[in-house]
Amino acid sequence: METDNREKIDGWLLALCAGEALGEEEQRLVDAWLAEGEENRLYYERLQIDFLRFRWVLRESLIAHRDAPRYRLWAARKRRIRRLCAAAAVVCLLVGTGVLWQGRETERNTVGEMAGVIVPGQSKAKLYLSSGEEVLLGDSREAVIDGEVVRISMEQDGKLAYRDTAQLSEIVYNRLTVERGGEYKIELADGSVVWVNSDSELEYPVRFSGNRRVVELKGEAYFAVHSDTARPFVVVANGVEVEAVGTEFCVNSRVRNRVTSVLVEGRILVGKQAEKLALQPNQLAVYDCVSEQVVEVRTVDVRKYVDWKTGDFIFSDDRLEEVMEKLALWYDCDVVFADEALKEVRLSGNMKRYDKIEKFLRFLRLSTGTRFEIKGNTVYVYKK
Repeated sequence: METDNREKIDGWLLALCAGEALGEEEQRLVDAWLAEGEENRLYYERLQIDFLRFRWVLRESLIAHRDAPRYRLWAARKRRIRRLCAAAAVVCLLVGTGVLWQGRETERNTVGEMAGVIVPGQSKAKLYLSSGEEVLLGDSREAVIDGEVVRISMEQDGKLAYRDTAQLSEIVYNRLTVERGGEYKIELADGSVVWVNSDSELEYPVRFSGNRRVVELKGEAYFAVHSDTARPFVVVANGVEVEAVGTEFCVNSRVRNRVTSVLVEGRILVGKQAEKLALQPNQLAVYDCVSEQVVEVRTVDVRKYVDWKTGDFIFSDDRLEEVMEKLALWYDCDVVFADEALKEVRLSGNMKRYDKIEKFLRFLRLSTGTRFEIKGNTVYVYKK
């Protein structure tokens, strides 16, 4: 093949590696080139693995770096980095890696075998009104009325918002439940916004009164609290209080007898009654409900703890078992490990949360050296 044609093919192959769609004629030419022989297919295989590994290593170096401005700079220059990854992948091919990935043709067959009934999660929840009425929430923009005066709006950006609550004389509560495979955003009567993750529940007053704004959480949620220095905002999870004035943080009570709080910005207090510990931004605290004390405080990269809110999966030297737990929660599926040792495989990387599960598993297969099969609603993990 002439040099100019080969350069065109390389460009198209790199575009495919980056997830870009080719034109009909370009795709036909690439398919014809791949069909010419085994050498071309192996070339593409090496290009895929080098491109992907370099991209993940680059992202991991930024994810692990705790300088938030640097991370934001990376996000703003995503296109530039993608070009850098492509160039680096070509350099890797020139020096040779000797590592092969299953090729494009094999990949298609594998995806076909894995295809099942598992789909990504979506914005959905159930709202239980003070009357006991249950309202299914999804894409509908129809307003809900609780009682005679409380108007609950479905905003254009997909969140539930409480309006016109000042006229309410008595304090009544609503409860929002989000099942596995779901998420939902809600704006409370005070203007605070809460993102409720899968398999979680939030109970809150329709109108806040008194000198504290108190809500109760089961599971996981991200809070962007409207500032009100006279009335602290308090999240109660497993009896543990996370108190804030105006700040952003995440609370997770999924682990039995543990409440984990991660502060993104501002300041929060974690504990019970007078025994509360103050956290600074980028700190994580774990409260043990049995010993009734904070048992761990450390500085973390907050992005891997709040990635679900921004539609991402971010991993930084995480165990494969933890990664698959996140996947199972969002895709509402079960995960079975054929070998317990596979749970300890470590993984770093970043993927979009709304991608198909088959794409997600391809990345995991490449990065961890494991094999995945989908049978019905269950993902099986095997040694490669």
